[in-house]
Amino acid sequence: MVNWDEQALRSLLFAPGNHPRRLEKVGTFGADAIVLDLEDAVADAEKDGARQMTRDALPTYDERTVVFVRVNSHGTGRMEEDLAAIVCPDLDAVMVPKVERADTLPRVDAILWALERERGVEPGSIRVLPIIETAKGLTLAEEIAFAAPARTLTLAFGLGDFSTDLQVDLTQDATELLYARGRIVVAARAAGFRAPIDGPYLDLQNLEGLADETRHSRQLGFEGRVVVYPPQVDTVQRVYAELSDEEAEKAQRIVDAFESAEAGGIASIQVDGRFVDYPIYDRARQKLRLHKAARGDHA
Repeated sequence: MVNWDEQALRSLLFAPGNHPRRLEKVGTFGADAIVLDLEDAVADAEKDGARQMTRDALPTYDERTVVFVRVNSHGTGRMEEDLAAIVCPDLDAVMVPKVERADTLPRVDAILWALERERGVEPGSIRVLPIIETAKGLTLAEEIAFAAPARTLTLAFGLGDFSTDLQVDLTQDATELLYARGRIVVAARAAGFRAPIDGPYLDLQNLEGLADETRHSRQLGFEGRVVVYPPQVDTVQRVYAELSDEEAEKAQRIVDAFESAEAGGIASIQVDGRFVDYPIYDRARQKLRLHKAARGDHA
């Protein structure tokens, strides 16, 4: 079972659920998680068949591979059948696209509870990642987050669909997305979730641009992003996790000093002349977790 408190989610690599070769390969690129897609990557005529292909693929991945499935949205009328097709012990999480109502995630939660009990899966263990990707969804982001069930990981931003909904062109500096990204970060954190997941970088061959844009995403408060092109995985994971040796040493001093003080009943200290309390400690610990993941050190 995934330890979600420790699991990095810097990259979520997608593969279409109706393409057996891509389903076979998606787990081999080193992404923190993979997403088998039943939604936009699958033509309408093939969606029913994709359910069975995706279900067949789920038990084939290494037990260390974190596996999501993106179902179709509630508004399509396909979501319930998608969930019924894929819930099994090999499924770690479900992505729910185009969430626009506060009652959608509780509905997903109820369906998952019933399916988990029916199929011998620990109730509540399959997590949910909702995607905010329309103007309507963004205006209700806080309501959606506050109404979300306990199994919800955080929010994700669907920047491609969002830009289409607003009829704006994506630019390199992404200023047209700044408001939406900021609001999603604040909504996720206000609801007590981990840092949210950003959308994909669509200039697939531009790795330098990807690195710059991912640094910007990280600075805004995202912990990872959707990836649709396997060669982007390494760059994305490095940038979301990168710390200089000096920064890593500083974060380690904060964690070590705070944990020592906490053991003695103290929860506010100075480290290197700076005030440290639980939020500062938690942030330092998160940075170290990602840094260690980037080095392949999961101890």
